[in-house]
Amino acid sequence: MPASHRWRPRYPAWMTETSMASPRPVRGRGVGLLLVAGSGLCFGLLPIFNRQAAALGLGVPTFLAVRFLVAGGALWTWILLRGTRFSLNRPQALGFLGMGALYVVESGLYFASSRRIPVALTALLLYLYPMLVSLWEWLAGRHRLTGRDRVALVASLVGTALAVGSPGRGTDTLGLVMGLATAFGYTAYMLLGARLQKGVPALVASAWIMGSAGLMYLALALATHRWEPVLALIAWRPLLGLAVIGTLLPIPMLLAGMARIGAARASVVSTLEPLAACLFGAFFLGELLGPWQWLGAALILGAVILLSAERTPEEPLAER
Repeated sequence: MPASHRWRPRYPAWMTETSMASPRPVRGRGVGLLLVAGSGLCFGLLPIFNRQAAALGLGVPTFLAVRFLVAGGALWTWILLRGTRFSLNRPQALGFLGMGALYVVESGLYFASSRRIPVALTALLLYLYPMLVSLWEWLAGRHRLTGRDRVALVASLVGTALAVGSPGRGTDTLGLVMGLATAFGYTAYMLLGARLQKGVPALVASAWIMGSAGLMYLALALATHRWEPVLALIAWRPLLGLAVIGTLLPIPMLLAGMARIGAARASVVSTLEPLAACLFGAFFLGELLGPWQWLGAALILGAVILLSAERTPEEPLAER
């Protein structure tokens, strides 16, 4: 396939690290695989912490405000300690603020959806984003659909239909719509990030986006009278798990693992995240998928792997 038509996935700025990812994998492949797998397991716990906080009565705005403020503050502290130099022009700064707003919408939909439908289903619906990115690239004339792309597209659609099942009595339609909207929002977020991230250290972009998202969630919580500091103190355990295990820990693990095994292999190993969400949902919440839903999950993740196979080894990898 001509290079001009090869798919170049677009990933958000805070989910790449050009300063850490080497063009060629370095030694320590086994360690790299373990690091990437560990990051996937950590990310798979996000909806579990969300459900635990919901059981304690903590609303999504406060929950995510604390998450992003803690994560953003930690990133800015790390940037200052490292003495990282950076400069942003006005369009870039405004663009990263816009990405923060997009992330507010996308993350809000994800966590709201995972409170209404099985966490495994929300995680699987999110993983439709590689197919949506590919479709957008095709519609924009930057990518020619290959036979592999068509197979992945059909697998994604069939897998989604099987995973969702037949809507009927007891089905939370709003939760399903939110889950699907999460994939679309994440796609828009990544496409915007692809334009802004060039020449900007990923940790800097991460700090801008997470910090702005945290402030926006705080403003939203205050404006809607949903700022719940007392409940946040009560729910300190899931909040701590969300900020540390689900955010601060898996990001450097994935970047370090990617530097050792390359982005292409890491993207395949990262499909462990939705599988982990399925298993954690069954273990902690008793949410079991049916045989047809497992088949749908296999088709969706198979489509992700097919699309990942078209990526060149030096391309960065989305962390989340």
